[in-house]
Amino acid sequence: MVRSSLGIVLAVLWLGCASSRPSGNAVDATADGTGGDGAVGDGAEPDGAGLDGAGPDGAGPDAAALDGAGPDGASLDAMADAAIDANTCSTQPCSLYPQCGCTAPLTCDIDFTDLMGTACRAVNAPGMEGSTCGSFSECAAGYVCAGGRCHRYCDTDASCPQPRGMCAIQITDQGGAPIAGAVTCSANCNPAQSAAGGCPAGQKCGFFTVMRGTPPASVDIVDCATPGAGAHGAACTTDATCAADTLCSTVNAAQRCRRVCTRPAGNECAAVPGTTCVGFNPALTVGGTEYGVCGP
Repeated sequence: MVRSSLGIVLAVLWLGCASSRPSGNAVDATADGTGGDGAVGDGAEPDGAGLDGAGPDGAGPDAAALDGAGPDGASLDAMADAAIDANTCSTQPCSLYPQCGCTAPLTCDIDFTDLMGTACRAVNAPGMEGSTCGSFSECAAGYVCAGGRCHRYCDTDASCPQPRGMCAIQITDQGGAPIAGAVTCSANCNPAQSAAGGCPAGQKCGFFTVMRGTPPASVDIVDCATPGAGAHGAACTTDATCAADTLCSTVNAAQRCRRVCTRPAGNECAAVPGTTCVGFNPALTVGGTEYGVCGP
């Protein structure tokens, strides 16, 4: 089977069960606002980039941190300085989760000038789950623009939308080192029904894995990705070529996009004549639901 992972991973799906698990990398950030390793398929964040976009005035991310004037004419720099001077946050000058140290209309985010530490930034658009973004200031307080959409900062799974959201996506700098405190939620989308929500319009819900915990262990998650054109039955080499609600998988030596299904009682395969829902071994379970594909 081939399924996405914060990148794409190759595994083999045998008739009756599947072996292997997905794997992948953290979301990469770069100080100049470009993406990390590239598009889906090379170990990057599912929709391609790391921390995205220019500042609200079209400049780079260092300009995005504190641009413009406040509602009463005061500079955002002065407002930020006043907030920082008065805060008692455990992380200075501000903390990502829980949000601390920045006074509205500012929010705490990664310091995009060097990707070291935190800084207060403007919120020019209150993007949340399901929102696309083209600059750091296009996400609400407590969110970061990564991979072209807003991701929520978190510290536990309970901080994330349920039942499928997990506090599992670590933001890293351009050298691959984790940025302290910059962990975000995976999407609460449904890989068997992408249109049900949880991702920006036009994106699909795909399967991914990340490493987390001490010692690190692989964890299956779902997250948003750009869909391909391949419907059920289309030939594929990576999941990036498969449409929403399908997964690139190999059954009986045939690698195809196949309809995602839920086990044991889901009826998704009823719409695909001659198929049954084939599971994985070990089971692929996210948010308490086991998933497979309609095979053969």
